[in-house]
Amino acid sequence: MAVQRRSLWVLLVACLLIGCSRSPEQPPGTGARESTQAYYEAVIQKDWPKAYAVLDPQSQQRISSQQFSRLAQSYRTGLGFEPDAVHVRACEERGNDATAHVILTGRGGTKGHRYKDGLTLRRVGDGWRVVLPPNFGQASKRGMKETKRQRHQVRFLD
Repeated sequence: MAVQRRSLWVLLVACLLIGCSRSPEQPPGTGARESTQAYYEAVIQKDWPKAYAVLDPQSQQRISSQQFSRLAQSYRTGLGFEPDAVHVRACEERGNDATAHVILTGRGGTKGHRYKDGLTLRRVGDGWRVVLPPNFGQASKRGMKETKRQRHQVRFLD
């Protein structure tokens, strides 16, 4: 009886150790997450040349750096708050394409704000570049996409 009890305890401890072990680490990426972080940090800091440098060649051919500066400022204004940090929630790489999901956080008045955004990236040479959507920073029929942004914006208490 004591042997069975001891065996049960050993089995229980072994199961707990296995169940409490760390989950396997994510496989290392190839730089898409870092490119996403660099792009959004440049946008937050209003460093338009740095953000423009992270765009893919087709996006750079479509708009000049001056146009990008205006559109990026319009994008920030459309957020409805002053972003001060970015968190890359996920970045999924699939061959030469990647999709990143980010959360911009900041303050507006006395409340904290969050905005969820997504980004497409393309592998160019040995690095990743941001694919600028055709409607980036532009007003839609309802105005500056504020309707969509407000749906994704989560306000939290201080």
